[in-house]
Amino acid sequence: MECKNLADFVTDAVREKCSELKILGATSEPSPLEHFNVSEQGVRILDRTITNGSSRGRIIDVYFKPDKVLCEYCGTEDCRHVDFALNIPKVRRILNEKGWPISRKIKEA
Repeated sequence: MECKNLADFVTDAVREKCSELKILGATSEPSPLEHFNVSEQGVRILDRTITNGSSRGRIIDVYFKPDKVLCEYCGTEDCRHVDFALNIPKVRRILNEKGWPISRKIKEA
């Protein structure tokens, strides 16, 4: 590669060294589900599998009640959003500290 300036030279040198050391590879796809907000009332989850022409995912709210966990999107207590929410360590702590019966729904990892 012909370097036109110092920045091009440095960029090329770093890229070559990273390739040699195999420290940079193809970036992996992000997880289809990601939580970004947890509180005592529930979890907000980004579901990247639910897309439309203008967004790359949908925010799903999963609510905690003393007797149940409810996914607002699916309208159920038994879906992948609820399973995902119940396996977040902070959620486990919150539910166990409250002693709510729904903590029994947590699947052991």
